[in-house]
Amino acid sequence: MAKQVSPFHSKGGEVYHIYGVCASGSIITKKNKVAGKGNKKLCKACVDIRAGKRPR
Repeated sequence: MAKQVSPFHSKGGEVYHIYGVCASGSIITKKNKVAGKGNKKLCKACVDIRAGKRPR
């Protein structure tokens, strides 16, 4: 199972991420990466990883 990390999001993004292996979360640059959920919804890729629908 993929290891969860502390929630993070992009300054301009609409979703947050909880897996370091999330493809869309991993392309966030350091200067745009913000800790926490930011009152956003969990990204679809992270939902699928958690449900076992995507490779870990």
